[in-house]
This record gives sequence, structure tokens and C-alpha cells, in this order.
Amino acid sequence: MRAFLKYYLFWILFFVVQKPLFMLVNIKQMGALEWSDWFLVSWHAFPLDLSVASYITAVFGLLVVGYYLCPKPFWARIADVYTGMILAVALMIFIGDTGVYPYWGFHLDRSIFVYLASPQEMLANAVWWQWLLALIGLIIGWSGYFILYRYLLRGWEGRQIPEGWSRRLVYAGGMLLLAGLLFLPIRGSVTTSTMNTGRVYFSERQALNMAAINPVFNLVESLSEGSFDTQRYTYMSTDEAKQLVAELLPSFDSAPQIMLKTSRPNIVFFILESFSSNAWDAMPCLRRLAEEGIYFSQTYASSFRTDRGVVAILSGFPGQPTSSLMTHPTKSRNLPQLGKSLAVEGYQLKFWYGGDEDFTNMRSYLIEGGFVDRVNDHSFPVSQRLSKWGVPDHLLFARAAEEIRARETDLPTLDVILSLSSHEPFEVPTINRYDHPYLNSIAYTDSCIGAFIDVLRASKDWDNTLLIFVPDHGYPYPVDVQNHEPRRYAIPILWAGGAVKETREVKTLCSQIDLVPTLLAQMGIDHSEYVFGKNVLAPSSIPFSFYSFNDGFALLTSQDSVVIDAKSNRKIIGENTEMERHARAFMQRVMETIDEK
Repeated sequence: MRAFLKYYLFWILFFVVQKPLFMLVNIKQMGALEWSDWFLVSWHAFPLDLSVASYITAVFGLLVVGYYLCPKPFWARIADVYTGMILAVALMIFIGDTGVYPYWGFHLDRSIFVYLASPQEMLANAVWWQWLLALIGLIIGWSGYFILYRYLLRGWEGRQIPEGWSRRLVYAGGMLLLAGLLFLPIRGSVTTSTMNTGRVYFSERQALNMAAINPVFNLVESLSEGSFDTQRYTYMSTDEAKQLVAELLPSFDSAPQIMLKTSRPNIVFFILESFSSNAWDAMPCLRRLAEEGIYFSQTYASSFRTDRGVVAILSGFPGQPTSSLMTHPTKSRNLPQLGKSLAVEGYQLKFWYGGDEDFTNMRSYLIEGGFVDRVNDHSFPVSQRLSKWGVPDHLLFARAAEEIRARETDLPTLDVILSLSSHEPFEVPTINRYDHPYLNSIAYTDSCIGAFIDVLRASKDWDNTLLIFVPDHGYPYPVDVQNHEPRRYAIPILWAGGAVKETREVKTLCSQIDLVPTLLAQMGIDHSEYVFGKNVLAPSSIPFSFYSFNDGFALLTSQDSVVIDAKSNRKIIGENTEMERHARAFMQRVMETIDEK
């Protein structure tokens, strides 16, 4: 019995200690902390820590029951192996979770298994301090295992062998009762409510709520919810949700002001890694282009990862809080895509990327979109794959610029170029302009854009060329930006090139998902299948933007904003009840539409 209680206390302590360590490593993301915050995080986290410790200890208790009924050494060996495996898995989750949080802004969820399918790309994110963190974590884990078995459980099986069947049955029954009592902390209550991550939320500051979440529980909960948990985001009847969404997206599309010189320009479409509006000062080239083109200055990313961002941009489909359409080819193949829409109009398509196109199932998505002609990291010699992610932007952009300049065709063309050098760990060549590695990487890719444009300006087709620049998502810069905040998703979008008829700043609130409908409307091409986007340049357009973050979503308008955390099912920002209804309806219809595909 004492060994059982010691085992339980060990795991409780193990999870409790993780909280201040997580906060210490991510101290910049935590913001200004009072001494009481350290205590409050651990206090409110305790029910979830107790639940996970109870799950683990309950299995140990069943092994002890087996040992009482059949006192053979193999029960102890099974317990040793079980404990070692659980400790190793928990440590890997803690280390990985603590390491990615500064970049992701949320805990590990099922999406990590998508990235594990491409370990080279995942490890490309790692920097020296994360490797050091991993080493320290392994040392702590080994030390914990040693302490547990050297001092707390030493010889537990030998000291607890009851003599006689009757006594063994009593001991086994008592241990089974103790293990059964763990059902209460596992479940969290005796009512219909069960334990969930939203239970630990206690603060208006989302970073403190994140620190209180047990990452092991969070990952298991994420896996148990399935890929597209429509029910989680069902707040009303489908008819009511459709009506509320229709109020944001009127079915009529009044004629927009035409901003292009031609209805069939050659289009070069840049998707820029992590180009946040918060780093606008580090983009001198884009700032110059904004002064001579069409600058959409009130724009927000739809989500927080590249796989979601690319789908939002090219398919006009909003990102999901805990899933990614790109990683589900059976779903993504049914989406509209810019490539499909333009191929019907006779456009030749090409996709350019310096990285691995199989990452997050991008290849299947692109092929379904008509991008049969593609450039990836294997299109370059090994000597040019200079970064952890692949080919640096200056080499990719230079090759694309030269081919586009020299291209001889009577057909209009669409080139989509996805950058990668401004992805963490932000290792870039040729430039060292900023101390902050993120800003320096942005400045580097911006300079690559400048070199690209210099080549194209000299081409004979410049006056028929439309350049479109859109980030795949924002970035948590500066460090006090929280993952749910609107400024985390603010991005610049601009159109430039010789095909632009006039300079203009568009201040209408909009999103990535509005880009393709707006472009197609300018070209006189039907965009009705892009059901969640709007033509921003149409007078009938209602200014709003919608984005999702990890298990949450937000609706922004010119007058107000509302941000909703789906785990706790409460508003983080905003008090407007009517806006909240529209936000929930929009999120519901996104998930219902996925189910319909």
C-alpha cells in the first residue's frame, strides 16, 4: 500500500514541478509575472495533474493486484518497464512542448504527428538551447527514475508478499479499491462533466492558462477528439448558422472598381513565410511596392501554420483550430483552388518551393489544384540546399525570376512561389541587418524580392505582369504577442507590377480567404464556389475578418472584435453578444462544410 501511495505522490510531484519549469523556459511569453502567478498556475493546474497521475498510477495498481494474486518476479519487471516507458514518453512530451511553445503559442496536439512524418523538417526548427533543454530533461528524467526505484520503491515486491490465499485476496481487494478510487480524480467530478483542459483556465491572461495545462493530457485529449470534431463547434441549428453567415457574406456582388490594366495578366503569386505586419519596418522593398501598387493594409491571416495558410490563400477556405485540410487529401481534393479556376481560362501553372513538398501532404494538394509543373528542393543540387529547410530564398527566387523573364509563350501564366527562409530557426545567408533573428530573416527575404523584381522589370512582359504578395501566416513578434490576439494575425497583402492600373491603399478589413475571390472578380471570372471569401473591392462587401488559433477563433469588424476560446467555451476578448453569435456561426459552418466534402 505504501509503495502505491509513494508511486502516486511521485507522479503528482513530477507534473507539479513541470509548471514552473515551463514558465521559466518561456518567461518572455509569460509577460510580467507576480510572485502569486507562479502559485496560481500550479494551484489551478492541480486537478489536471492529479488526473494524469491517477491514470498512470491506476495501471501500476493493477500490476500490484496481479502480483498479490500471483507473486512472481515478472510482475515487478512489467511495472519497471511500464514506469520507464511512461516516464520517457512524458519527458519527450514535456521537452517538445516546452521547446515549440515560443513558436507555436500553444501546446503539442495531434498536428505534431503530421510533422513527425517529416522529421528532417521538424528538426530544422531546433536551435542550440532546445537541444540543451532536451539534454537537461533527459538527465532529470533519469534522476527521477533512479530516485523512484532506488529510494521510494526499493524492494516493494519483496516487502509486500502476503502469506495465504485469504490475505492475498484481502490485499488484492484493497489495492483494487484504491486503484478504483482514482476514477474520481481521473474523471474530475461525479456529475456529467468530465475532466478537460478547459477546467484549468482561471486567468484573463491566456499565457497563464496555457502554463496551467498539462501537456500530456492536452495531447491525449487532442488525439481522442479525431481529425475534424464538428460537434465541438456546433452552437446552433445549421439553418440559423447559415443565416448568420449570410449576413456577413451577401449573395449579391456589386461591380467592383477595376484596378488592373488587363483581365488576363501573367500572375506571380508570392506566399511569404511568417511575414507579419508587426515586422513591416523590416520590409523596405515591400514598403516601396506598397507605394506604387495596391496595398491591403487591414488584412489578417486565417490561421497560424503554413499548411492552413496555403489552403486559406489558394482555396479561400478558412483554417481550422485543431486540424488541417491539407493533411487530408480526401477532403482537400474537393476544395476549389486558384489554379483550377485559372487553368479553365487557359493559364499555364507552376509552383515554386525550395523545401520538401511532401511535408503536410502539400504535393497532393498542389496536384489536385492543377500544379503538375513544380519545383522543390530536389530540383536543386545538394550544394544549394544550404538551410535546414532546404534551398534559401535568394537561390529559389533567382531561378524563378530568370525562367519567368525568358519564358516564351502566348498563354497567360500563374507562378506561385512559396518562400521558406523566414521560418524558424531563421538561419539566412548574405545579410545581417538586425540583431533579432526573425527580423533579420524577414529583411533577407525582402531583399530577395527586390532582386527578383529588378529582373522582371527588365522583361518585355512587365506591363502585363501582376505581382501578388501574401504571407502564409503571422508570427508572435514582439514576444509579448499572445497566440489569440488579433495583432498576432495581422499581415500585409499587396498587388504590384506593370498590370496594376493605379496606386491605392485598401483599408477595408479583410482576410487571406478574400484574396482569390477579389482577384477573380477583377478578372471577370466567377468566384461563387469560394463560399467563405468576399470580393473586397465590391461596394457591397461587408468589412470583417475571421481567424482561428489552437482550439479557438475570432471575428473582427471595423467597430469591434470577439475572440473565443473553444476549450473553455468563453470569450477571451470582446463583449458584443451579436458578434459572438456570428463568430460561432461562421466557425460552425466551416466545420460543417468540411463534413459535407
